[in-house]
Amino acid sequence: MTMNHFKQKLHHSRGQALVEFALVIVAVLMMIFLIIESARILWAWNTVQNAARTGARYAITGGWEGPDCVVNFGPDKFLQPGPNGRYVCNDLRLASVIATAHQALTGLPLNETSTTYEDDNYYNIEVWGVDEFGVLQYDFAGVPNNHVIVRATYRVPIITPFFSPILASLPVFGQETLLNESFGQLSSTTGAALPPDQPPIPTPGPTPTPAPPTETPTPSQTPTDEPPAPCNVKFAQFVLDTHNTLWITGAVGSDVEVRDQTIGGLLIASGTLQEGGSFQCPGFAGLPVDTNLLIVGHLLVVQNLTDSTQDFTFVLVTPPTNTPVPTNTQIPTATPSPTFTPLPSATPVTHYITLQPNCGWPPSNPGNVTFTVFFVNWQQNRSLTLTWNGTVIDFWQANQHSGTFSKTYTRSLPQTATTYTVTATGGAGSGSFTTQYITPCGNETPVPTPTPSHTPSPPDLVVFGPPELISTPPIVAYQPVQFRLPVTNTGGVNINTQFFVDIYLDPDPSSVLSTTIPIEESDGYSAISFLGGGESRVVTITAYLGFPNPLITPTPQAVYGFADSLEQIVETDETNNITDARWVMVTPAATPTPSPTPGGANTIAGAAYTFEDDLIPRFRTFMRLIDESDGRTIATTITDEYGYFSFGGVPDGSTYTVTGCITIDGETWFGFRNGIAPPSLMVILVMFKGPCP
Repeated sequence: MTMNHFKQKLHHSRGQALVEFALVIVAVLMMIFLIIESARILWAWNTVQNAARTGARYAITGGWEGPDCVVNFGPDKFLQPGPNGRYVCNDLRLASVIATAHQALTGLPLNETSTTYEDDNYYNIEVWGVDEFGVLQYDFAGVPNNHVIVRATYRVPIITPFFSPILASLPVFGQETLLNESFGQLSSTTGAALPPDQPPIPTPGPTPTPAPPTETPTPSQTPTDEPPAPCNVKFAQFVLDTHNTLWITGAVGSDVEVRDQTIGGLLIASGTLQEGGSFQCPGFAGLPVDTNLLIVGHLLVVQNLTDSTQDFTFVLVTPPTNTPVPTNTQIPTATPSPTFTPLPSATPVTHYITLQPNCGWPPSNPGNVTFTVFFVNWQQNRSLTLTWNGTVIDFWQANQHSGTFSKTYTRSLPQTATTYTVTATGGAGSGSFTTQYITPCGNETPVPTPTPSHTPSPPDLVVFGPPELISTPPIVAYQPVQFRLPVTNTGGVNINTQFFVDIYLDPDPSSVLSTTIPIEESDGYSAISFLGGGESRVVTITAYLGFPNPLITPTPQAVYGFADSLEQIVETDETNNITDARWVMVTPAATPTPSPTPGGANTIAGAAYTFEDDLIPRFRTFMRLIDESDGRTIATTITDEYGYFSFGGVPDGSTYTVTGCITIDGETWFGFRNGIAPPSLMVILVMFKGPCP
């Protein structure tokens, strides 16, 4: 009995040991795999931190590598396709910074082709820099003595079987902010820096002393008989429906015609460009036109019959106020060298501005002034900034103004006798010109203010210049296209309410008013959740569906930017929220096949949120409904002010994926829910920071 009892206990101990081992080995393996994954994530995080730091340290030197971006520059995903299948880029210094950071990432397995954030081994390198106006710009390494930011992102795949079913990959980030050295003046008038000038090539020969200029001419010497650079024909000023003269500038001796493209190319004016004038080109002409032929919203084209160049503009409505309108009296036809407003010199040779009128608020409209600023002889290839008592009220990028033009402004001013300083400044050291505006005019008495108030001025959103095209031409119809524009709160009160900045591609000209454009014509938007008093923000907006098709030949189409497009912010001035038009040449494309309309009777609905410290419902989130059986997008919509969305007419017999995307303060948020079978009225979609596919 004793021996049998011992054998029975021995058999029970062996079984118990196996069970205990099975329980313990799971915990031990989980700890081992956790250590392995933690080490891999820490290694990846340390690598991207080092890459960002290496790229930033290179950026602050102002250096660059290679004669062009094709040589020794990283993966194709950072380049633009060029001729003959090669790849090029527009900014050599930026390319060199990205290449330096990319080289520091070589210890990681990199997915060199993926642009999808969720992919394993996905990576990205971003460069941000501050330009000479204090504005932070993307894909720009910054000007001397201003900050540059380099950020690296990497997606670490989870390889151990315990954790990969739970989390397929994990993102890690590295970022470094440094101050650029004083490495020399860089130009950022187009949003991208140029590399410092290369040192001159030494003269070959046994002696280091350079030969006299008469014996060895330098490459910079230009023959005196070289013909001048061509000057394309342009509208020298905007066109109002009350104008009786169209001012045209271009090459001397050119024959020009102005036609109304909206009504079949009707000829409305013609003439020959004469020498003289104070426009950006040596030739000019004031073409008489019948005012009845200038119809608001119509597209005009001026065609140079000599060299085939052309320019476009819209006919604008005359402001309701008594705005001084330039007429042919400013440039007398009998004078061989006409000018704008009188100056001490009969023919100005330098840039300047003048105000008409230069004093304001008559008793009939106390506290409000309307005046026109005339810009003359400014360099077209330089940016141009207009300030009012040191505050920026308007800005044009290089090649976004005609050099000689005018623009009307309305200001709300305190009812006190004050002299204001108005200054125009050209970019990259091209000089400035200052004049004054006086309130009230000399023959008027200021309206007394009962009690001086020190309350900060209310919010006022201003957008500067036309939208800047980011996408690389040629621009093709129906293809996504990106624009960028700066938004400033010129008031003294912070804007704490979220508002939207929209772009409009080729809207109906009659719908573009001084204070609004119908929201139904919007083609893309970005949200801003906060903008402090006096602060600026550069907003990047993507129009995912692109331009409408021009059908036959490449055609210029107008692009407008609109801050506070839903009019959610109460401002002191609602007339400065819409930009001037940016003209973009659009190439025709085949019309895409429309998706079939859903034919079911079910509904899929719910709400979209972003995950921050809490779940926040998001207005104007772009939603898609995708049929999982074939991957087709069968419906799109946007959420309402409560974050709610609804898809109707959903068929039975399939499961669906719902995706949501929104851009807030320059960052994109994306989320999706799959496996949804209709009907389903409680779909909760949570979006996290990351690119939208």
